[in-house]
Amino acid sequence: MKINRKLLPFIIPVTAGIIVGSAVLLIKPSTGKKIGDLIYSQSVSVEGYSYAVNKAAPSVVNIYVADLNEDYTKPNTDSITSSASGVIMDRSGIVVTNYHVVPSGNEPNKAIWVQTRDGQVVQGFVVGCDRRTDIAVLKIDAHKLVAATPVTREVNVGDIVLAIGNPNNLGQTVTHGIISALARSGTGLLTKDKMTIRQGVQDLIQTDAPINLGNSGGALVDTQGNLIGINTASFSTETTYGIGFTIPVSLVQKVMNEIITHGKVERGYLGISDSENNQLGGNDGITVGFVDPQGPAFGILKIGDVITKVNGQKLTNVKELIEIVTNSKPGVALNFDLIRDDSEIKESVTLIEDNTSVD
Repeated sequence: MKINRKLLPFIIPVTAGIIVGSAVLLIKPSTGKKIGDLIYSQSVSVEGYSYAVNKAAPSVVNIYVADLNEDYTKPNTDSITSSASGVIMDRSGIVVTNYHVVPSGNEPNKAIWVQTRDGQVVQGFVVGCDRRTDIAVLKIDAHKLVAATPVTREVNVGDIVLAIGNPNNLGQTVTHGIISALARSGTGLLTKDKMTIRQGVQDLIQTDAPINLGNSGGALVDTQGNLIGINTASFSTETTYGIGFTIPVSLVQKVMNEIITHGKVERGYLGISDSENNQLGGNDGITVGFVDPQGPAFGILKIGDVITKVNGQKLTNVKELIEIVTNSKPGVALNFDLIRDDSEIKESVTLIEDNTSVD
């Protein structure tokens, strides 16, 4: 059979592509699945989210805190004190949940139990915690674990998101909404039961996807099933609802890796929070709204001070100040340019080590 010479420029590349593709699949069959997933994900209808759920849900686990039996080997199923959610971050058994979910250090008779989506129930052991970001890292020993796929793109206000977790111990449940706002700051936990969203080290994502009791530690994912963050809290009153907060996956990974490496997160502590009115008198900067009496800034910085620069860096929002403090180690001195009573002054504060636990 003769081949039309005019078709050769098309036949040769196609044939070469088939040969190379076949060789790649023979050497690494998993590549075929990745290619197939990519092709399929690009054609997913925006009207349905089953692809995202099927991809992300196996990495979301149910978490239970229960009393141990008399010989401290098994859970007493009649004494489950709380239920929540977690996300498998690595197939080796690394699970991330919220710090406020795990038992405190003065509850030795309680243990954490993790149930995977395929029904395995295993004990979870705490690797480390960080109250400022409300993150706890667990280790489990289970089979055929599916790790979450972190999002690599920049998320934006208005993006559609899905929250996957175990609300009110009903079992794995999916809710959906949008990203409502970005860069909400929060301290993590003040106590095991109380969180503030006005001060701290977090860079929270705000969403209206319902985050109910038990969703804590669960996943917030995009419509491709990629992990955007770990759900941490919801804000609701009799007249306010639809406000939930999620820890961005980049921060989750940073804290998780530091806990795995060092057992804790070491960061400096300044001991102030900003005022809701951050530009008194039209001055750029951060207005001090609170000074912790136990913090290093007490007696040096005062309520009403407007911080305009730190170590020569101009400040325009509280997020910049949070980043400077949390990226500084204990013992480091920060030099502040302030406006106090219409006068420009300078002060220096030496950071102390932040307390990563409320136990």
